[in-house]
Amino acid sequence: MNNKLLEIVNYKKEYIKTLPRIELKREKTILDPRKFLLNNPIIAEFKKASPSAGIINNEMDLEECVLEYQRSGAGMVSVLTDEKFFGGSFEYLLKASQVLSIPTLCKDFIISEIQMDYAYSFGADAVLLIATILDDNLLHKLVSYAKKLSLNILLEIHTELEYERVKDLKVEMIGVNSRNLDTFQIDKNNAARIISKVKHDFVVAESGIEDENDLKMFKRAGAKGFLIGTSLMRSKNLTDTFTKLYRGLKDVC
Repeated sequence: MNNKLLEIVNYKKEYIKTLPRIELKREKTILDPRKFLLNNPIIAEFKKASPSAGIINNEMDLEECVLEYQRSGAGMVSVLTDEKFFGGSFEYLLKASQVLSIPTLCKDFIISEIQMDYAYSFGADAVLLIATILDDNLLHKLVSYAKKLSLNILLEIHTELEYERVKDLKVEMIGVNSRNLDTFQIDKNNAARIISKVKHDFVVAESGIEDENDLKMFKRAGAKGFLIGTSLMRSKNLTDTFTKLYRGLKDVC
C-alpha cells in the first residue's frame, strides 16, 4: 500500500474502535442493485471530497443531489460514509436510503463487521469491499458476514492478480477500479483490459469516468455498470449530463 492508502487504513483501524455497537434493524427491504442497473446502469456517487481531488463540491445538498440522480436515471446511488478523507457520513447514507426508491451503496474502506452493521442499519442495499486492503482471511470473513446480513457485495479489484485472488468468491458484482491504489493514478485503458478478462455476470467500471466515450470503452470491454462520482458532483446540469452518458451507451451494441 502507498502512504496515503496506508494512512486511511490505519485510521480506520483506530476509528472502528470508537464505533459503539448498534442494533441490527432497518425499515426498508434490501434491494438487488443488479435488477435496477440492467436498465439504468449508472451508479451515481455522492462525495464531497477525495484524497486525489481534494474538495469536489462542498455545497451540494445530499437530498437534492441524490433525488436528482434518481430522476436523471441512476440505477443506484453510492454514498461515501468516510468523514475524514471523503467528507461523508453514515447519516448521509441513512438520508439517501430514506428518500430514494433505488438501491444505495455504502462506499467506505470496510475492514470490520461493525462497519457492515452500520451499513445495514443505516439503509444500505450493498457494500463495497476493496481487495487491496483485505487479506484473504478477512476478505472471506467479510463476504460471509455480508451474506449473513443479506447485503449485496461490490468487490473491487484493480489488477489481474487481485482478480485471481477473488474470482472464486460468490459476490453479486465485481468492480474494476481505473485508479491504481498504489499510485492513485488513473489508467482507463488498463481497467478496460482487465474488465475484458473478468468472468462474472456483473462487472462494474469504477473511477475516472468523465464522458460518454469512457462509457463506450468500458461497455465494449464487458462492463454492465458504471460508477461515476467526481464528474457528476461537478456537473452544472445533471439532466443533460445523464442524457449524454446514456446516449453514448445506446451507441454500443
